[in-house]
Formats: sequence, structure tokens, C-alpha cells
Amino acid sequence: MKGNVKSIRKNFGFIRGEDNKEYYFNENSLVGDLAFQGITKDMDVEFDIQRQSDGKLKAVNVEYKIINFFKEHVLDLSVNKDQYDAFCDHAKKYAERLKEGNVKTTMIRKIYARILNARSVTDLKLLRPHFAYTSGRNERNPILREFMDLLDYLVKQMDIKNEQHLVNFKQFMEAIVAYRRYFGDDK
Repeated sequence: MKGNVKSIRKNFGFIRGEDNKEYYFNENSLVGDLAFQGITKDMDVEFDIQRQSDGKLKAVNVEYKIINFFKEHVLDLSVNKDQYDAFCDHAKKYAERLKEGNVKTTMIRKIYARILNARSVTDLKLLRPHFAYTSGRNERNPILREFMDLLDYLVKQMDIKNEQHLVNFKQFMEAIVAYRRYFGDDK
């Protein structure tokens, strides 16, 4: 189900689902790259519903909707206008999240340069430890960690023989960095 984070407390919150009902969630409800510190009010999420032993409904498998979109579409971008426009809209919104999470382009400059210089999918796969290093170096920034985990996930999914994956991944990084610069405050 799709929903929107309506409120956040210290270690739990509530999501309003597309059915207009509110669902409780906590850190154990999150999956993938999403850290509780990275949850923000009004964030669009996707989740499943689970009935607890007390009969109440709880949101589980909560994941940031844009991350899901990237996981499903970045490697297989088509020239279809609607899909590419959706890609750009998601990249713009995610870049705004990076800004709000204090992720500066200077923090990812070396990764970005190495991605642009990659000549093959294998070159990108060799960057996976660099994603981990960048994440570890900035361990107190959950949004940067989320981004590095996303890059790692995408590279891990690439087919070594599919050069289009390389092209699409570079387009993704260029869009993220361009939109991040667009939002400014990046010194």
C-alpha cells in the first residue's frame, strides 16, 4: 500500500495509507536502506499491513517510495517520454531530500568522478567498497548512508555484459548531482 508519514515521535510514528487509515510503525517496520533517523513528515512511503497479536494493524516493510522507483527503473530507463519525465521528477525530489539531509556534492565528488570515468560495468562494480567507505566516513548522516546503499544496490544488480546499465547509471548520477546543485546551499 502507498501512504504518507503523518507524524513521527522519538522511536515510532504514524502513516496515513491511501485508504485514509492511520497505521503505527517503528524502527522494526523499516526495510532496505531506510533508517528511522531518515524518516521525515510527509514522506511518501510504500508498506504492507500486518495484524498484531492484540488485533491492531501495523505498517511493516516500510520503504521510501522514491528509492523503490530507482531500484525498479534506473537500470532500465527507456526513452519513453513519460518514464523519463517521472525519472527526472523523482531525481529532483530525491536531490531535495539530500539537501535536507545535509548531503553536499562535495561529500560525493570522488564517487561521482569515478562513476563518470567508468568505462565498463566492471569498473562500477569495483566502486562498491568506495560506497561503503563514503558511508562509513559519514556514519552520522543517515541520508548519505541511504544514498550510498542505493548506489551499491544498483551496481550490484548490473549485468556485466549490459553496457546500457552503465549508461543509465551515469545518467542517474548526473541527474542527482545536477538537481542537488539546483537546490543550492552546497558550499
